[in-house]
Amino acid sequence: MPVLSVNQTVLNRFHIEAFDAVTPLGEQYRALDERGGKYVALTVLPKSVFNNAEALKQIGFYALQTQNVSHPNVNKSLGLHKTPDFAFLLEDWIDGPSLKDVRAKGRLGAREALCVVRAVCGALEALHQKNFLHLHLAPEYVRINRNGEVILCGISGANSESKLVKYPPLYQAPEQIRGETPTAAADIYALAVLLYELTTGVWINGSFPPRTIDAIRAAQLDDLPPPPSTFNRDLPDHFSRMILWALRKDSAERFKTTTELLSSLTLASQLSPTELPTRANLESTPVIASALNAWNFLPPPKNIAVSADARPLEERLATLAAPTLKPVRKIKVVPILILSLVVGFFALLFFIRPAEEIAPLPTPILFTSVASNYTPPPTPSVTPRPTLTHGGRIAFTCQRGDYNQICVVNADGSDLAQLTNLEASNYYPVFSPDATSLLFASNRAGMNFDFFVLDFAKRESSQLTTNVGNVIAPDYSPDGRYIVFPNRVGDGRVALWIVNTDGLNPHLLYTGAGDIVSAAWSPDGERIAYAMNTGAPQEYEIFTMDADGRNHLKISQGLQGIGGSVDWSPDGASLLIHAGPFGDKDIFTINVADGSYAQLTRGGNNAGASYSPNGQYIVFNSLRNNDQADLFIMKADGSALRQITNNPEPDWGASWIE
Repeated sequence: MPVLSVNQTVLNRFHIEAFDAVTPLGEQYRALDERGGKYVALTVLPKSVFNNAEALKQIGFYALQTQNVSHPNVNKSLGLHKTPDFAFLLEDWIDGPSLKDVRAKGRLGAREALCVVRAVCGALEALHQKNFLHLHLAPEYVRINRNGEVILCGISGANSESKLVKYPPLYQAPEQIRGETPTAAADIYALAVLLYELTTGVWINGSFPPRTIDAIRAAQLDDLPPPPSTFNRDLPDHFSRMILWALRKDSAERFKTTTELLSSLTLASQLSPTELPTRANLESTPVIASALNAWNFLPPPKNIAVSADARPLEERLATLAAPTLKPVRKIKVVPILILSLVVGFFALLFFIRPAEEIAPLPTPILFTSVASNYTPPPTPSVTPRPTLTHGGRIAFTCQRGDYNQICVVNADGSDLAQLTNLEASNYYPVFSPDATSLLFASNRAGMNFDFFVLDFAKRESSQLTTNVGNVIAPDYSPDGRYIVFPNRVGDGRVALWIVNTDGLNPHLLYTGAGDIVSAAWSPDGERIAYAMNTGAPQEYEIFTMDADGRNHLKISQGLQGIGGSVDWSPDGASLLIHAGPFGDKDIFTINVADGSYAQLTRGGNNAGASYSPNGQYIVFNSLRNNDQADLFIMKADGSALRQITNNPEPDWGASWIE
């Protein structure tokens, strides 16, 4: 039974019009974006992913990054969104048949199949060049629009390897089934399976797919496919052999790139790339044209006015607070309710107590786009009070409702308060060295993430950076003069940048060989530690460099599955990280001098560890209680574990000030 129902509206914005298909990422629906006035594809992630904060965090990170992928054959990713009950990926709706519909119309010849392969290879190459793997290629994710253009969909879930049980592993490469780290060869294998089906009308076993998942996996791992020319004698023999080459069980024996695959298939068909059709047409692609002719294309969506309830929270409250020009006797809305909302809002701002200091956080759990370019007014706050008596005040990212917010709690678990309540994502809070302000990343001013500073004395927040890219995970230099942060500009890698604390002179510090997702300044201010991807999806290595971007040293040695966060011990002798298999991370310390490491936790799927200012304790988030992300504190040696938050929605990336 579908998770959503037709005519249901999600997040007061996305009106479900039809169930489309079960995909490798979850159930997909066609929905109407009532704010944007366009159709979107909405894919509901399985509960197993929704309840796994670490998996959801990784999917959210890559869903945001794939929004920067631009290629004529790649569908537009619109990021990851969340309700209290489920999470979903969004992308543009491609109105037209999928390869599943095309396959039902008959077998394709070599030339027609190459029209599809050319487009999909180009799209996959655009992903691979940015270190993204699709990993979920399936007929439902390749569609043909009304112009005959072949579009690759599903890139919002790139690099995610969630185990989804509803969609059989018909297109998973053997290395994925074995649980090995996938490479671009996995996408090439999946495309070869699609090509086999399109040209033969059967699955790679020469018949209908097996009914059980175990039988499908066994066929993928052990059985050799019959030559495609056995089922379609119009296929050139060498073309058939090239498909089998791409289906080899050993990933090292397949084609190295999608460009090599396309070139080999083209030569095998005695065609040149210039002869291949760039889009479907009746003459060159009759089977695809038949599927297009049978498709019932949607009319353009009507212009939809944005309702008052769809506006940002601050804008709605400002409207409520604005004086009315109508006489009082004509007001028919309940005035007491309006007054209560306004008074309650301002009371909340004056009674919550902000935190003191927080260190860099791991990769984000969720990235939610802001629907308008509205820039909110300064956000009131209050001056923090001393909190030494109960061990300090801890600040952290808390997901409450549809957005990430910033919360604070005492180190003993008391007095939890939510500091932000905006219709935008706010996270990565870090206190200035003098604890007079709070720096955090937010997309409240538009689609991209910028830094904002909440000044406790002025009781307002101001924008520090403007359109420098997509910023994450800031950290102050110990002298309070500079801020280091990972940043992605356009389609480039996530690199390290520096900006003055007054927002002036933002500039590139270091571009690594892979994406850099976390950075931390050493206590003496001389070095910066960072976590950088070195090839394997969702895995990182830990490096240090001089504060001027020179003398890079790899610190991590022998640890597998290192996550995207790092923090220095107050004495500068070690680094705090999390590592281990996906879904089962533990907290480790790494000695900066020799790379030796020590494990502090045993089980629980832990991440985002950070030291207390005196180095005696560590705070981190863990999924040890029913896959619910909560905050825990332990001594620096891993003993005396205790839980300090307990909320069904994720709490993560925490640190405190004394």
